[in-house]
Amino acid sequence: MNWSRCSGPMRRHWGRYGAAGLLVAATEGASTFVLLDERAAWVHHGGTVGIPGGAIHDGEQPLDAALREAAEEVRGLDPAMLDFSGSHIEPCPDCRSWTYTTILARSPRPVDVTPASFESAGLRWVAVDDVVALPLHPGFASAWPKMRALL
Repeated sequence: MNWSRCSGPMRRHWGRYGAAGLLVAATEGASTFVLLDERAAWVHHGGTVGIPGGAIHDGEQPLDAALREAAEEVRGLDPAMLDFSGSHIEPCPDCRSWTYTTILARSPRPVDVTPASFESAGLRWVAVDDVVALPLHPGFASAWPKMRALL
């Protein structure tokens, strides 16, 4: 299993070595959009919305993990067209030993994407102002205000 045990109320996290995801932003006209993934009902926190991402493998760097996971989950997103602008590390508030690293990237425009994995119920570009109205993955919900400020 790829679970990490936690002493807090969450009790466990996906990714023995932490997890990483890719937050892609794109501007069209005067609006900024982010690429969000609706998680399939059967996965951990299924039915919620977050970013493409997942477990970091042993010895893997967060950027590599985020790009690998995005390639596994998103068809149509070319990493060569992205401008990477930084990252944010969010530790578990309870155990502090497990972390989620968000890699921030910009796309020159919203591109057509489709799910490349059965872990996703759908992908869509969402206006930044509309993100909080969605049923967000708990981890993404707590990190979103920081991520939005970094965009």
